[in-house]
Amino acid sequence: SQIRESVVYCAFINEQILFEISQEIKPPGLKLFQDIISEEFEKDLLKLFLEHSENRSMSQDELKNRVTLHYGYKFDYKTNMVDLNAPLDHHPIPCSVLKVLKIIEPNISISPNQLTVNIYQPGQGIPKHVDTHSIFTAEILSVSLGSDVVMHFKNPTTGVVLPVLIPSRSLTVMSGEARYLWHHGITPRKSDALQDLTERQLRISLTLRECTAEPCKCDYTSQCDSQNYGKPAYDVVDGGARLESEYVSSVYENIAAHFSSTRHSPWPGVVEFLNSLPPRALVVDVGCGNGKYLGVRGDVRVIGNDNSYNLCSICRDREHEVFACNALAIPLRPGCFDSVICIAMLHHIATPSRRVAVLQNLADLLTPGGLGLVTVWAQEQQLDMDLPEPCRPCPTDGTEQGVGRRHFDSQDVFVDWKLKGGLESSESKMYYRYYHVFREGELQELLSEVTSIQLLDITYQKANWCAVFRKL
Repeated sequence: SQIRESVVYCAFINEQILFEISQEIKPPGLKLFQDIISEEFEKDLLKLFLEHSENRSMSQDELKNRVTLHYGYKFDYKTNMVDLNAPLDHHPIPCSVLKVLKIIEPNISISPNQLTVNIYQPGQGIPKHVDTHSIFTAEILSVSLGSDVVMHFKNPTTGVVLPVLIPSRSLTVMSGEARYLWHHGITPRKSDALQDLTERQLRISLTLRECTAEPCKCDYTSQCDSQNYGKPAYDVVDGGARLESEYVSSVYENIAAHFSSTRHSPWPGVVEFLNSLPPRALVVDVGCGNGKYLGVRGDVRVIGNDNSYNLCSICRDREHEVFACNALAIPLRPGCFDSVICIAMLHHIATPSRRVAVLQNLADLLTPGGLGLVTVWAQEQQLDMDLPEPCRPCPTDGTEQGVGRRHFDSQDVFVDWKLKGGLESSESKMYYRYYHVFREGELQELLSEVTSIQLLDITYQKANWCAVFRKL
């Protein structure tokens, strides 16, 4: 019988790096008040909301990283808005929370009428975000229960990231720049590396906000939905997920076989990158398509994933190791891969925040020192190169309109794919794939949002922008 060689890959670190967080260094406008309630009151609140989380009649959401409960008004995570015409009359803010508001009244300037309770198990977190400007007033309040946690604040203008330790039984008040400009979030992990390695426990946060119908007139227009009109409807309504589903995922499911038949020659630039890796390197190809890069080298282990089940099936028929998943939720253990490649996939992601999230996922997969390669279509096409397919501007209302063009006059475009009929049919069908073509410097800007990597090289090759980066 034939003996197959098996290789086991192990990831490890020699020493845990611990940090000391200064409570004096915080974003402007962020205030932290400790020990605002007693331990006994905290236990009562924890018990109350755990009981409410088991009551299916409550207004709640089971999100990827946490369970949420809503009182007063329901916060809609698809629109990041509140429907002021639909108050939760049967679920008002609990009396015990009104008691908390009475305690913290000297430290706040708003009258909250909406409460979102976030229930975090150890290992869970929340992506970085800014609370919607148009629907909430000038302060965002958060009362932390059960466990200390490190919250990260990031200035999107400067790229500065500040970790802030949020103790249990504390009140956080975000106003001014901290409320309107800085993004805040909690990294999903089971411990925080402080002066000691601190294991997280069950944590519940009470986010208290005051809803308003008045448009926001803040000074931070780059983050303000009230002052940023003209965005595509898919960006405002659902963050691009619907556009990607209809004009990327669904299209590739239908054209997979025909698409694969046109994609057979590995791009030399990608091959050169893969050939630079050491033997036995563990590599993941995110958005692997038909798997043309999975077998480039026999002495490295390459695992592929793609959002198209039909393309994954083609890879499996070629005996490649693949699985289907969305690049925004890759079910692989972080910090285990020597290299990650993402070839001609990121330009199918519809919004800047989702693109940054994909790049963050790529970085998270890498071991320290691991290398990544990302390529995207460039808006700057060579003057002597005609595009192989006509491109049309992406409409803002979801309809298909506009005249086919040979050049990218817009960064958000639809690219035609003509699916030919079979042997017994001369009919063909036209599909439209969504692309965001990248202007010069744009890929660098997105990569700068990922603080755990260092950009090593950015080049323009065959009408593509190509970036190589290293995990710090």
